[in-house]
Amino acid sequence: MARMRALVAALLAMWIGGSWAGLGSTPANLGPRVLTAKIHKDDAGRAGYTDVETKLESGTVVHEYVGADGMVFAVSWSGPFLPDLKEVLGSHFDAMVAHAGKTAKAGRSQLALRQSELVIVSGGHMGAFEGRAWLPAKLPAGFGPGDVK
Repeated sequence: MARMRALVAALLAMWIGGSWAGLGSTPANLGPRVLTAKIHKDDAGRAGYTDVETKLESGTVVHEYVGADGMVFAVSWSGPFLPDLKEVLGSHFDAMVAHAGKTAKAGRSQLALRQSELVIVSGGHMGAFEGRAWLPAKLPAGFGPGDVK
């Protein structure tokens, strides 16, 4: 229980203090928002990860999945507008941009980057965007790509 409280306190301190980074680091700075956090426990009853849900003023919802170490191992977004993907993806944003520059453009924006260390799947159109990204090596035990909602 003390460890769970410490994790929540650390997340709130990062949110209030303005120390932001995104996927692979601490939670992103997404501006004014509604913040909820759900702690998911492992089989031993320890805090396995926290799902930090942020509803942006635009109506877009962002989930950041934060491990017990305080680092974001997966993110997802869904809504009428894209969130600031540079904030959400952190240092992995450049890999997405480089990959997007190599893919053919179509009527609906679709992107699928699958590397051993990074997976980003994003798509949608004006008014309806969604995407997910995760770091396969950082997923906690019992958490799979299908759990990134």
